[in-house]
Amino acid sequence: MCAAVAAPAAGESARPPEAWTFYWHGYAYLDSNRAGGESGARVFESVNHLMLGADRPLGGRWRMGLRGMFSIEPATIPLEGSPLLFQRGETYQDNLLIDRQHAHDLFVQLAAEFERSLGATGRLLFTVGVRGEPAVGPVAFPHRPSAAEIPMAPLSHHNQDSTHISDDVVSALWGNRVVSVEGSVFHGAEPDEERWDLDQGSLDSYAGRITLAPGGGFSLQVSACRREEPEALEPGNQTRQTASVAWEKIFDSGGSLAVLAGTGRNLLPEDQEEWGHLAEATWHPRPRHFLYARIEQVDRDLFELTNKMQRPEDVEPKRVHAEEMTLGYAYSWPLLKEAETAAGIAVAGYRFDDRLDDVYGERPISLWVYLRFRFGSQGAHAHHH
Repeated sequence: MCAAVAAPAAGESARPPEAWTFYWHGYAYLDSNRAGGESGARVFESVNHLMLGADRPLGGRWRMGLRGMFSIEPATIPLEGSPLLFQRGETYQDNLLIDRQHAHDLFVQLAAEFERSLGATGRLLFTVGVRGEPAVGPVAFPHRPSAAEIPMAPLSHHNQDSTHISDDVVSALWGNRVVSVEGSVFHGAEPDEERWDLDQGSLDSYAGRITLAPGGGFSLQVSACRREEPEALEPGNQTRQTASVAWEKIFDSGGSLAVLAGTGRNLLPEDQEEWGHLAEATWHPRPRHFLYARIEQVDRDLFELTNKMQRPEDVEPKRVHAEEMTLGYAYSWPLLKEAETAAGIAVAGYRFDDRLDDVYGERPISLWVYLRFRFGSQGAHAHHH
């Protein structure tokens, strides 16, 4: 998730071996978001992230890194969340968010990492953060190449990668060029409605992940976590299991293609389970042009979609499937030396149970029209959302 450190340009002196190396990058979308149908809404909003990093050698084979990631979405997205049909997760005014994507917290990551090179046998990486990402799920959607131009969160976010904002995370990783094995302990509760603070707690949850990189641009991961009381309104613990495969190709022309297919399920109390499946791709066929697509199928509760609230414990769960397909295009141009911008449009269509026709309309369509700004010390086209 962090950019590579650039080598000194010709004529520059190399930094002293003990010196810090700093970098930064970020993005901001300014978009008109129109979620269609009977359950839709229309807002003007901004989705945004800023990452700051610093690295320095510690002597011998050790390196230390400091990581900070931030978002001002609590001020640029409605308090009740961004309109997104069939999304589910977190709360507003003690009510479950339905058809809304919650804003990211101000503090997305505050962590320190310590890495030791083991030479031919790989490396060890230890991470400690008051806020960070435990070892579960694919790379979180704001940072993965396959979603680098897609302006909205996936519907399967809370089945696969929503743990990317967790409190009090301690992780260890061993890895080489082909395989890595990770483990984490962390505080399992989802962030609360107060988006400007941290939510500290005990190390009550744990996670593990194995990642393979066999070559040819492929990467595969399987992972699982056990979270203690993660949901504010849903009692009980939760087990999450995920698997994904990603592929990335950089073309000689300078273009690229990044693809990811993933699945995840939450094992809930009373032997319930909730699946979320996803396939997405971002294609950069030629300079300035981006095409992208995302297809998903997610499990949802019929009562929750109909009543826009958490299903009471005395109501029998009734699972329904919702399917979504998003297609989009963006055209980019340079803005400054270390920044670029793009104008884009995305459209989404849905398929769902006939019992929801009165709630959503028969054929709702959602539309996003936006300007996107990306900036960074390592160049505007770094693979970060």
